[in-house]
Amino acid sequence: MQSDPAKYEAEMPSLLWGLNPVFSAFARLYIKDIKEMKESKQVPGIFFYNGHPIRQVDVVGTVVLIKERDAFYNYGVDDSTGVINCICWKNPREAEKPLSGLDTSCSSDLVEQMKKLQEEVLQKTKLEIGDVVKVRGHIRIYREQREIQASIYYKVDDPMCEVQISRMLELPCLYREVYDKPFQIPEDAQSAPGGLNLRSSIDLLGEKVKDFLLENRIQTFYQQELETVDDLVSLASQPVSRTDSKQIDSKSEPSSKLIHSAFKEAIKVLQEKGVVFQKSNSPEDVYHTFSRCYHIVRPSCMFSEERCKAAPLWSTGTRSIE
Repeated sequence: MQSDPAKYEAEMPSLLWGLNPVFSAFARLYIKDIKEMKESKQVPGIFFYNGHPIRQVDVVGTVVLIKERDAFYNYGVDDSTGVINCICWKNPREAEKPLSGLDTSCSSDLVEQMKKLQEEVLQKTKLEIGDVVKVRGHIRIYREQREIQASIYYKVDDPMCEVQISRMLELPCLYREVYDKPFQIPEDAQSAPGGLNLRSSIDLLGEKVKDFLLENRIQTFYQQELETVDDLVSLASQPVSRTDSKQIDSKSEPSSKLIHSAFKEAIKVLQEKGVVFQKSNSPEDVYHTFSRCYHIVRPSCMFSEERCKAAPLWSTGTRSIE
């Protein structure tokens, strides 16, 4: 739980958030603390727990409320410290004929395996009151109430309560060893030139762009369209205002050009992470997101990983891909 909040009233500069490993991880916090964290004054959607910047969380709890909407389910999740709403988007292809896009030349074994995979995914994402669920996602505020915009969620098969007991034992240790300890900024980072800070800011911009695309369910976009979103532009302008004047001459390179470059680098980071892609090499062409097929891509990867572990490479006729 929160220690002394008075010690952490001063926020760490946003350019240094990337140095804190908690910022890039799914923070395993109690729901009570998620609802009581202070929101950042620098960047909306970022919260602080004892000086640690938090943008995405991991919760495990019991489903106590279900509200169905056209495009999503609203699940109330209770971990015994509090209840928080979790927005879980429906699979847009649930109503479609299963495996309708599968190549007819595929072997019958592959078709059967894909059918079993789809059935397992459906069972894992169909929740009822009393089910134990694991949710990962970012925090957002809707009508002055905090909720979790889920990027991953699934039902936990825990008849003996082993998962819940393990988490009950794990969280106090995490709080004691990580969350309740203040993060110390390395001295070399405080005195470093703009290069390190610029890299951290680009990574942060990339994460905010990804959250923006997921939250608005955007499938295709142009870079110029992102440059019209005020929240993203204000974040992209921070590298411009904080970059060392000796490194960049404002007369030779206007801020609009530098902001455009920041967006370009942030999108490049998302391409490297597999979040977005282009069908051509021109940066002016349309970008596509993988969010549309994310619900089947991730389970497919998990299924392939389990298959690789279960059988030797020489018996399956496959080769590992780094």
